[in-house]
Amino acid sequence: MSDQTNKSHFIIPEKNVRQEKIVIPPGGTSYQRDDAAGHGKHLLQKAETIKASLSQKSDYKLAGNLFLKISSPLAVSIKNEKLKLKNLGFEILRLFSNDAHSCIAKISKENYEKFQERIYKYTYEAGHPGKTNLAILEDVDEITVESKIPPKLGSNEREKVIIYLYNVLTRKERFQILNQLEQELSDYTRDVESQIFFNGMIAISCRIDVNILREIISSYLTVKNVELNSTFFIKRSLAIGPLPDALVISGPISDSIVAVIDSGIDSASSAFRGQVVSTLLYLPPTAIAINRDHGSFVASRCIYGDEIDDCLSSNLLTPYCKVLDITVFGEDVAGELIGPDDFELMNILEDVVKKHHGKVKVYNLSLGQPEPIADYEFSKVAKLIDALSKQYEVIFVVASGNTDELLGDYPHDHFSHNNARLGSPGEALLAVTVGSIAKYEHFLGMAAKDEISPFSRIGPGADLGLKPELVCHGGNLIHGFKFLARVASYGIYNDGNQLAVDIGTSFAAPLVSQFIIRLIDAFPGAKPNLLKALLYHFAQKRTIPGSLVNPHHFFTGFGEPHIDNSIFSQPNTLSYLYEGSLDKKQYEYIGFHIPDIFKNTSLTKLKVKLTIVFDPDVDPENDFEYSMARVAATLFKSQNGFFKEIHIDTVNKYNLAWNPILQFEKEFSRNFSSGYWELRLRLFTRGKLTEKYKQNYAVIIEIIDTKGKADVYNEGFKDFGSVYTTYIEKTSAA
Repeated sequence: MSDQTNKSHFIIPEKNVRQEKIVIPPGGTSYQRDDAAGHGKHLLQKAETIKASLSQKSDYKLAGNLFLKISSPLAVSIKNEKLKLKNLGFEILRLFSNDAHSCIAKISKENYEKFQERIYKYTYEAGHPGKTNLAILEDVDEITVESKIPPKLGSNEREKVIIYLYNVLTRKERFQILNQLEQELSDYTRDVESQIFFNGMIAISCRIDVNILREIISSYLTVKNVELNSTFFIKRSLAIGPLPDALVISGPISDSIVAVIDSGIDSASSAFRGQVVSTLLYLPPTAIAINRDHGSFVASRCIYGDEIDDCLSSNLLTPYCKVLDITVFGEDVAGELIGPDDFELMNILEDVVKKHHGKVKVYNLSLGQPEPIADYEFSKVAKLIDALSKQYEVIFVVASGNTDELLGDYPHDHFSHNNARLGSPGEALLAVTVGSIAKYEHFLGMAAKDEISPFSRIGPGADLGLKPELVCHGGNLIHGFKFLARVASYGIYNDGNQLAVDIGTSFAAPLVSQFIIRLIDAFPGAKPNLLKALLYHFAQKRTIPGSLVNPHHFFTGFGEPHIDNSIFSQPNTLSYLYEGSLDKKQYEYIGFHIPDIFKNTSLTKLKVKLTIVFDPDVDPENDFEYSMARVAATLFKSQNGFFKEIHIDTVNKYNLAWNPILQFEKEFSRNFSSGYWELRLRLFTRGKLTEKYKQNYAVIIEIIDTKGKADVYNEGFKDFGSVYTTYIEKTSAA
């Protein structure tokens, strides 16, 4: 390590990382039945009834598996009995958040025959063979039609719906059943489309009478569920005046690209000429024209950032990056804005990412559904975003959504209302979801500077985890939930020649998209886990109204990104970066150093802050156990030649099981040692993941002098400069 002036973060070398085998303790006891024979007769009767019913389904001969609802006794949590169910031939597909004793499972027809034989022997043979496995079955049932169709589809009207089949169907089954179901639906409606998405989701879109739909669905055992095919919405901004006549627009600083999936951009206009690499049209079928209002505003904030209005005094605009224009909104014959529905948007996202992920790593989605998300329910769009993010190593930046009216007394009743919760697809686990804070104050303003905007929708996410992760300036409102241009955010109007003002999380999200581009440029080769960790770790906390008592991070997440700190350490700090991979069989210990300057407790006060980000595989069938991997972290300090575990108070950490972000910090006043410390990580998995699964992750470890007196960076350089390289040196060498 040779350069102390740039204060580039340190890279933890592989020699500082070691593994240690994990020893797993033995399992627990089995459930016992008092009346095995009576229990067996009940199961036998149910199994025969179910087979007789399912064999009459339209797709029975085409399907190799049966899909059933299984229940366990009240004393048994069914998710803990996966091995016993596997021994009986069942595989759990879905668990329920409100019922720990039921699940949806599949079983092959062949194994179902064996299952019936096992029940017979269990019932009538001496000693009740197979009781260890069969005892945990309280009941086996056919899946009802009512459980597949949401209650809001109870009317007789025609509705736009998406019918989903079970993901586990084989390739042959998918095409045969899709073809048969499409033909049957075509007898009642013309607009039938189907798609098999790359993450396994099998979908048919159509508009159909609900009663007819119910009748058709009741005759298919392979139909998983039906959902409303909702449409996405955006709004128009307000033009406030032309750009300066003497305006000079320089060339972009970076050739990196943000894909703006929105209403389009006028690439020939003065503000966007040379900034749009390409335009791809994916207009809704009923669109007859393009309205570039929202897309231009969003794109301008991706390109120029939050200080666009400075051009009024400076006569200068400096673009940072370029954009790929993905136009998905248009105007209908009545001049109304229309956007894609769920089915259309999923097709667009998959097509765009597959074609452009090699050059485009950031995808801005300043759009969403108005309905709030629900606990343990992930939309299909969010599931596809997660799958695309992991497979193609891209980052989706999604607006958390806006409330359009006051939902109760402000702020408590307003933010406590269910409609203040973020909208889909903001719940996507691997997306960066962005809320809004106010930048401009006013004597009538509802929010103070750096406080959550009144319209910004909040968390928690669908897994009850932290959402939104970040906030940026999206505007403010004045009393009465009214718009005022003076406290709004600035952008470029749809003609590309005027300034416009508007408010919304739609205009906070593109600022984060640009920040990610800046990190991609500063850390070439960094994976999305590290890029997101840099955003979250160095974000600066933002405020909420003082009368609110709900968890702070459900409003403003980790805070507002601070890009300079994300790239370079401050003098009183030193940061270590590491990207690695975990498996289930071993602990991973990551070593780092505390500079000797912290021995002087009269001069310094040590804080250690850690952020870990990973990208778990997700299960699109099982919302309750959607994330299939989690990471546990423990910090150890050196003490008298040994390592001692450090206790971290709950208030000082964010660590929700199965959520892909961990962050915690510890401030020390005494009883610590400088020198070599270790962070221990352990991987846990569930669901369909095998023992061979490996989990990629990124970790940031920051050493801070909270007194601000010590030059921690240079002291660290002096003490162990031979051990570490900086990120700049690493990339220069490459």
